[in-house]
Parts: sequence; structure tokens; C-alpha cells
Amino acid sequence: MLSFQADAFNGIIIDTDKLPATQTLFQAALELTIAYAASQNKRLIWLTLPIERSNIVPIATELGFVFHNCLETEITLILRLVEGAYAPFVPTHSIGAGALVINKHNQVLVIREKIATGTGYKLPGGHIELDEDIHTAIEREVFEETGITAKFQQLVGFANKHPYRFGKSNIYFICRLEPITTQIEIQDTDEIEDACWVDLNTYIQDETNSYFNREMVKSLSEASGLKAVELDFNQGVNGKREVLFSDS
Repeated sequence: MLSFQADAFNGIIIDTDKLPATQTLFQAALELTIAYAASQNKRLIWLTLPIERSNIVPIATELGFVFHNCLETEITLILRLVEGAYAPFVPTHSIGAGALVINKHNQVLVIREKIATGTGYKLPGGHIELDEDIHTAIEREVFEETGITAKFQQLVGFANKHPYRFGKSNIYFICRLEPITTQIEIQDTDEIEDACWVDLNTYIQDETNSYFNREMVKSLSEASGLKAVELDFNQGVNGKREVLFSDS
């Protein structure tokens, strides 16, 4: 049989590091493992394969495994031994963030991407990477796209879109940041065509900018939101990486 460990849902997780070297040995061992798991009334089998072992994916699917989730370097498959067995968690959303940065002259920081389909400008921002906090991600995006150093202040809104990419949904967080510097110097010149400070009211009234972006700036420029907080008890493996609470 294949080496495995139990999961928290009465299933087993096959040890990726101890897979047999050949396809023939893998198939024989996987068949024995499936039979054993079924005899023990297990509900689910997890199998994660690195890209170097992609040649054995067809063996697993022929034995009933289906795709669960995929990264660039590995794919995870599952076999439900009981119909409807719970298999957490397949990602349903991607996460993005936009930055509402307003300076002391009541100007808003905006950008234009090289791949933009319209003529208008939008807020700086982008996707939050795996293992990245919202507040650090948006500070990074602002610097990369404009060269401005800005400090996260509050989370003031969000929007949900479906369908987005690859049949998933997208959550877009709108963050207000305080500019620490004001000199624009685009870092990501491959993506960003222009970045500038624009008078707040001028931006809102300019119909070449998207209605959604203008409404965000209009509605959220003075809004109160959620602030990052540090909690004394929020420690250890069960602690939350990022906590945002209302200050009201």
C-alpha cells in the first residue's frame, strides 16, 4: 500500500514523498490503498502529485479520482469513497484590492494601465498574493504602480464579481491609504502607462473614467471603515494573520 496519514474528515492523505518510482508499482499500491480505505469505512482519499509525476495522473483518474485544485507545480486529486463526502476546500474566489490615496491638496492618486480598454484612469491596486495580508498587499501595489509610499489606514468598502476568471468569483477590497511621499516614479513600467495626482472633484466629474471608479472616490473619500488591530490573545497556530475591526 501507499504511505498515508489520517485527515480530520475521516479520510486519508497519501504521502507524496513516498510514491513508488514506476507507474506499474504506483497503480498496484494505489489499488491496495483504495481497497484498504474502503474496508476501514474511510470517506475520502487525497492525492497531491508534483508536476514531475504528472505521468501518473491518468492512473489515478482511471481509478475514480477527480481534480480538486491545482497550483503551477502540483495538482491535488480526491476520491470520494462515500457519495457526497465533504472535501474542503476548493478555492472559490480571487482577492484584489484598490487604493484610495488622497493628498493634502485633495488630489486622488490614479493610474492608467498599458492594457486598458478605455481612456480613463483607475485606482492603483491589484491581486493579493498567496500568504499576503490585505494591508501589506495594497501598500506594495501602490508603490509598484506609482512609486508612492503610502500607509494603510482603513478598509472602507468591497465589491463581489461573478463570474470572474476561470469560473470563479472575485472580491475587491477598497482601502484608504495616507501618502507618505508624493513624488510619482512608476516602478512597474511593463504594466503601468501613467500615474498622476488628479483633483478629487475633477476625477469624479470626468466621464472618461468608469462610473464604478468615480462612485468609489465620491462615496468613500471621507468614509469610516475597518482598521487593523492587534489582539493580545491572537497568537500561535490558531491566531489570525490580519484582523480588521470598526473603530466606532
